[in-house]
Amino acid sequence: MTTKNHESAETYDLIVIGGGRASTLAIAAAKEGRKVALIEKDRLGGACPNRGCVPSKLLIGFAEAARAVRHADRHFVDAEFKGIDSQRLFQSVNDYVGGVDGRYQVRVEESGVTLIRGEGRFIGPKVIEVAGQVLTAEEIVIGTGSYPTPPPYAELPVWTSDNLFPLEGEPPKSMMVIGSGFIGTEMAAFFAGIGVPTSLFARGNKLLGRADHDVEKVFTSEFSKEVDTHLGASLVDLTHDGQEFTATFEIAGEKESFTVGQVLFAIGRRPNVEALDLEKTGISTNSRGFIPVNDHLETEVSGIFATGDVNGRYMLQHAASYEVLYLRKKLLKNLSGPIDERQIAHAMFTHPEVASVGHTEESLIAAGIPYVSVLEDWLASARAMSTRLDYPRTKLLVSPEDYSILGCHLVGPEASTAIHQILMLMHLKNDVRELLEMIYIHPALNELFMPAAVQAVAKVRAMKKS
Repeated sequence: MTTKNHESAETYDLIVIGGGRASTLAIAAAKEGRKVALIEKDRLGGACPNRGCVPSKLLIGFAEAARAVRHADRHFVDAEFKGIDSQRLFQSVNDYVGGVDGRYQVRVEESGVTLIRGEGRFIGPKVIEVAGQVLTAEEIVIGTGSYPTPPPYAELPVWTSDNLFPLEGEPPKSMMVIGSGFIGTEMAAFFAGIGVPTSLFARGNKLLGRADHDVEKVFTSEFSKEVDTHLGASLVDLTHDGQEFTATFEIAGEKESFTVGQVLFAIGRRPNVEALDLEKTGISTNSRGFIPVNDHLETEVSGIFATGDVNGRYMLQHAASYEVLYLRKKLLKNLSGPIDERQIAHAMFTHPEVASVGHTEESLIAAGIPYVSVLEDWLASARAMSTRLDYPRTKLLVSPEDYSILGCHLVGPEASTAIHQILMLMHLKNDVRELLEMIYIHPALNELFMPAAVQAVAKVRAMKKS
């Protein structure tokens, strides 16, 4: 028995460590009559609703409204942007964030879950100590999430995504973002959108990391029109005089200094594993610090699972939700099959918006997978034309063997919404020819897929004839 050396341990059917997305698994198990404990050291809900995807998207809504006024002349509208009521803006977002923990707690406690506030750590095989209590269970789910990579110069009043919320005071007079991934580009787009002079510095020579090169090229061109973007920039020094920051970068072999009101570091995330004492239960982490799992989300210790950011598979909230749903089926409904995460898509709610699923052209080349590639504008859709934007693009990557979609990448307004048509197609019947068979509402935005599909089908047919 797991309690042999821990006679005082309280036995549960399921223990969930981490009150983010995995809390829904705890709730579901308790509603089915299981004895469940949920351990959370901080706010329930996890990073997403407290300091991540939800509050950041609420901010972006304000930026989009401000941007529409500033660029109204594109539609021959004479409008003047006079500023934004930052106090009301910040308060509306802070009100949402401030209520997250309480809303989750009500759901957790009403379900019958035993909620334990504190930092849990393993003290033996499947034995956990938290807040002076000792717990044990044959099934344990680790969902402790991740945290921002600690920034250099952390002793200065710099921001990360963890201390950005709650928003207080006035927006900075100028903003510098260091990092070019999801968080960096989204926050840069927000501050630039509400009229704050914003710069972004990326160590690499491209934005968006592993994005498809054609989409990244369009994105960088448009993004840089609002955000002063510097690629290949290495931070050499950062100081703060009590009012402003002065940052020195090495760019193209030369040192350049910039003075700004605020600095946000968005240089990656690390898994929350340090305090767990995983070695006490026989689990080791990989070279990046994440907990390895198999295709059943099970760690090297039978009965212990890891879900969400902490396993490092996909650092996305919707991926975590899907993994938790899978574990609900596996642990509560005896599902025997492996998880299928082949079609995990992502979107970047920055300006311009980007959405992607599947392979990039670069990954297909690296894997030696044959493909046809199509890059097409959105001008077939009058709804897209009405935006009076000429940059939006669709990239389709299609198998010349069976017409299946290998990858799809969009850059343009509502890209995150439009791509769901491709996600559904890939989920049900992955054949690009189906895009030509369906009846579109005219002239809806989704007509953007028609010309790309026509070209892709034509290219595949030409290859088959040759």
